[in-house]
Amino acid sequence: MIGESKTTALRRFRYLEKRLSRDPDMKRQYHLFMSEYLTLGHMRQVSTKECEPEHVYYLPHHAVLKESSTTTKLRVVFDGSARTSTGYSLNDALKIGPIIQDELLTLILRFRKYPIAMVADIEKMYRQVRVHSKDTSLQRILWRFSHDEPICSYELLTVTYGLTPSSFLATRTLQQLALDEGKSFPLGSLALRKSFYVDDYIGGADTLDKAIQTRLELDKLLAKGGFRLRKWTTNNSKVLEGIDPSQIGAQTTLQLDHGQPTTALGVSWEPNADKLLFHSTLTHGCDPLTKRAILSSVSKHFDPLGLTAPVVIRAKMLLQDLWLQPCGWDDEVSDNIRKKWECYHHDLQKISAYKVNRCVVLPNSTIQLYTFADASQQEYGACVYVRSTDPRGHVHVQLIAAKSRVAPLKRISIPRLELAAAVLASRLHKKVVRALEILKFDSVFWSDSTVTLEWLRSPSFVWSTFVANRVSEIQKNTQGCQWKHIAGTHNPADLITRGMKVDDFLLSELWH
Repeated sequence: MIGESKTTALRRFRYLEKRLSRDPDMKRQYHLFMSEYLTLGHMRQVSTKECEPEHVYYLPHHAVLKESSTTTKLRVVFDGSARTSTGYSLNDALKIGPIIQDELLTLILRFRKYPIAMVADIEKMYRQVRVHSKDTSLQRILWRFSHDEPICSYELLTVTYGLTPSSFLATRTLQQLALDEGKSFPLGSLALRKSFYVDDYIGGADTLDKAIQTRLELDKLLAKGGFRLRKWTTNNSKVLEGIDPSQIGAQTTLQLDHGQPTTALGVSWEPNADKLLFHSTLTHGCDPLTKRAILSSVSKHFDPLGLTAPVVIRAKMLLQDLWLQPCGWDDEVSDNIRKKWECYHHDLQKISAYKVNRCVVLPNSTIQLYTFADASQQEYGACVYVRSTDPRGHVHVQLIAAKSRVAPLKRISIPRLELAAAVLASRLHKKVVRALEILKFDSVFWSDSTVTLEWLRSPSFVWSTFVANRVSEIQKNTQGCQWKHIAGTHNPADLITRGMKVDDFLLSELWH
């Protein structure tokens, strides 16, 4: 599949040199990055005397700047999707590999159950994994440190950013490390297998002693594979006592008096207050306002737990209205859409006032899950609350997750939409139970639809195909749980189906 690739790589390298010559600071950072690559033994220069292998691929490369990074602002990314003379790229010829880590939502849900929370990441994870020597010829680049030098070929010796299987290769190596060395580090092995998303660790423990032991074991276990954890952040400063200051995240101090918000898998977390935060990342006005600009801005509001679902559903409705407009991606939207967008854009700026407790359960408590479902003609949604009661009788109720959906453009009846909401509720409940790993709990589902409740009381085969398929799934997902009726005015999922302005959302006792 792979043909000649050096010509394209050379053309793009010359363009890169011109770009760097116009930006001295970027050039300095780029050269430092490549010098480090060479010094650490992550790449080697190919001698002109070496025989050319049968299969060779030259990777074009470019800079990606990330100003928010607390470590490396500039990262060199290698383009494995550059086409060769045959029309195929290296990525076209490589397989992705299966997903072997828990999904992001599961990890964030689990993160909310620990009284003591910890996050960290692995330094240069990809580059700690060597690629077999027979394959490094497929990871060649062109480079020189000065215009006075000839352009030389280099081979990247480790797993490389920009290739299709890189994520799998690195995460699979972590799993193998847990299998090979995990017997000596039971807590570290468990954390390595279940609390990592690529190179990010997001986990915690029920007690201080267990948290400290988990941190120590993780450090020792990963060191066995040449990996180093850094940017440790926690809500309990005692967990970090004795640790090298260079391994502590910039957002954390040992006293936690001046801790700043950090990011855990894209979710803002304030360790000292142990609160999850939300910020509006919508870009300020763009002219002209287009479908592409609105979609890009809306997608930047990252809330995988759905804790702001009653607010975000307004953006989803706006996108559906936008989709019905007879305009292209880069055409200016109608005045009606512009007014709706400006209203939503202005309102969402206030969301930064919203903070919610990260931890949702009391220590050593009994757990109950309450799941609510509701639908309207335009939207449907579901939300799950955790009710925990500790041995002293203290009760804590907290929203843990919610989901919202826009109703299909092809109108269907309200009872069928209510049934779709019940399906969504059962799926969300299943994810929460799996993530929290609760062995003993009571669970109750609530809906204000008497039709849906009647459907669920009977075997699925007595209903029409549409209803039967959904009833069957709900009954399977909620086996052993109760379904009860609730008035719409008492149903928090009703807020999702109506949408809310931020001011009303912040004051809503029903939602909180």
